[in-house]
Amino acid sequence: MTYQRLTQSASCGCGQSKFEVDGVPIGRFICHCTICQSLYKAPYADVVMLWDGAITLPEDQPFTFRKYRPPPALRRATCDACGAPVIGFLRLAPFVRLAFSVATNFSDQSLLPQSSVHIFYHSRVQDVDDSLPKISGYWPSEIAVTKLLFSHPH
Repeated sequence: MTYQRLTQSASCGCGQSKFEVDGVPIGRFICHCTICQSLYKAPYADVVMLWDGAITLPEDQPFTFRKYRPPPALRRATCDACGAPVIGFLRLAPFVRLAFSVATNFSDQSLLPQSSVHIFYHSRVQDVDDSLPKISGYWPSEIAVTKLLFSHPH
């Protein structure tokens, strides 16, 4: 699967917390984990995964980073103005660093890849009627995201 290079701005819903994107997405998935449900105040998060080098943060970041579970965990930034999630970063190894943001944060969502899988579906609060695979369980969900990473042309 080949994805289109994104060169655009992204921001939280209120527009105060912004970042720039310049890179090819690794993939997109729907996350039903309880952390995403709580942070996004929604049944799930529609997540785009990129290499962290594709993200440029402003020097005067109007957002706060926090981890919501023990490592390995995403460092997630929420907007200081509206509280909405902005971006998350995960360091898997010295040279494997990923960035995650929801599709609605991107200025041109038409350029994003289609979602390919639901993860943490066992935690869902709402069934989803689509043809995407529905992965339940912590490790199977983590493996599904890892497969997206390894299937991406480097």
